[in-house]
Amino acid sequence: MTALYIILGIIAFIILLLSIKVMITVHYDEELTVSLSWLFLKFDLLPMKEKHPKKEKKKKEKEPEKTDEKIPEPKDNMFVRFYHNQGVSGVVQLLKDTAAALGGMFRRIGRAFLFEELYVSLTVGSGDAADTAVKYGKVCAAAFPSMGFIVSNMRVKKYNIEVTPDFVGGSNSARMHVKAAVIPLRLINAVIVVAFQLLFKVVFKLLKHGKAKTADVEKQKNS
Repeated sequence: MTALYIILGIIAFIILLLSIKVMITVHYDEELTVSLSWLFLKFDLLPMKEKHPKKEKKKKEKEPEKTDEKIPEPKDNMFVRFYHNQGVSGVVQLLKDTAAALGGMFRRIGRAFLFEELYVSLTVGSGDAADTAVKYGKVCAAAFPSMGFIVSNMRVKKYNIEVTPDFVGGSNSARMHVKAAVIPLRLINAVIVVAFQLLFKVVFKLLKHGKAKTADVEKQKNS
């Protein structure tokens, strides 16, 4: 019983660690910085520290050996056999099941993130005032719906977007600050769910109908 309690305690401790939020901070203002923090640990992912390249010894170049290359013949595989057995409709359904499973995974992953801060600031300019106005309208038409889509489909706590025309200087600039939190356990759950969906709806079906039929094999031998 003592060993069982120890194992359960270790499992509970791992689940507890995976339930703690991981903070991801992305900041862009002429330079992109990305950092990740968890508990008391912090990792700066970008910009990466420059590594001094090691001096490589020059190697003598070997003359390429002349070989008679043959064009490989197409081999019979599971996917080809699945197509022959199930036809186009079977392949289409298999692709639909795969896309549905992957789409569900991405939706679950998106809902696992909580954007605590999402701020975007854009400055639009050109050499001519009329061109600046047209450019400003195009940027607004793309930026605001994009922000609305993110806010509607994901969990966002604080957000703001600003688009400013620069009629005087004609400069263009962009600034962004994103602070997001994610619970690793939710990401693991999303991957496990999609793994089971792909296993039962795609892999098993592919294994079942990807076997060569005896009649087909005989035809291929006789042809």
